Amino acid sequence: MSGRAMGVWEPGAEEAGPLNERIARALQEEIRAGLHPVGATLPTETALCARFEASRFTVREALRKLVEKGLVERRQGAGSTVIATSAQPGFAQVFDDLADMFEYARDTHFDVATLGMIQVDPEVAGFVQAPVGTSWLKAEGVRWTAARDAAICFVSVYVHARFAPLLADLREVGGAVYGLVEARSGELIAEALQEITARPMPPPVARALKRPRGSPAMRFVRRYYDVSGGVMLTSVNWHPGEECRYTTRIRRGEWRA
Repeated sequence: MSGRAMGVWEPGAEEAGPLNERIARALQEEIRAGLHPVGATLPTETALCARFEASRFTVREALRKLVEKGLVERRQGAGSTVIATSAQPGFAQVFDDLADMFEYARDTHFDVATLGMIQVDPEVAGFVQAPVGTSWLKAEGVRWTAARDAAICFVSVYVHARFAPLLADLREVGGAVYGLVEARSGELIAEALQEITARPMPPPVARALKRPRGSPAMRFVRRYYDVSGGVMLTSVNWHPGEECRYTTRIRRGEWRA
């Protein structure tokens, strides 16, 4: 902390880089020094904005970096809780509900390499739970961190044909596909089902992520359902195995006699 008291922001020559990175480094150092112990909640976004004279967007970027390092977990309505005092390897995903999943996609970038209609083959039919031969929109590319300094995963998204006209500009938008589908169609996602398996990377995935062919990977398949139970879209996400850490919070339900 170089003798600085918590709550006083005195950027010096050593504080190089974008403001969000400087804020993240300052908070990380405070966590390492024990000013925010494990289990403690960091100051609110409003307090951090005032302390660092930063916008809410900048503070959220800084907090996102702490989440990626495995130092902090964020929960809607509950703030940012310290979960470790030193950075953990890999890219962290911490989902508690659909809102957390949506926040994750908003804080990353999907660079679409290919976009077009396909006829579903037997393998894809198993992913999207659709009849073989039906038409779906397919988008494929790499998802990056918000700073675009690291590739998170390779993504294939299959979208029901009724939404295809709404996603013609997906290459330019490149955000959360399900968010665009909801916003532009007016149809809500009622539920998401996720399946996680360990698999060797297929050659196209390995090339896109610049990994050796057959490298260990975690494959996340997510299906998004409408209120009637129909699949609106399905995403297949390939994460490098050694860099993927996934956390699920499980709460005890109502006690029963």
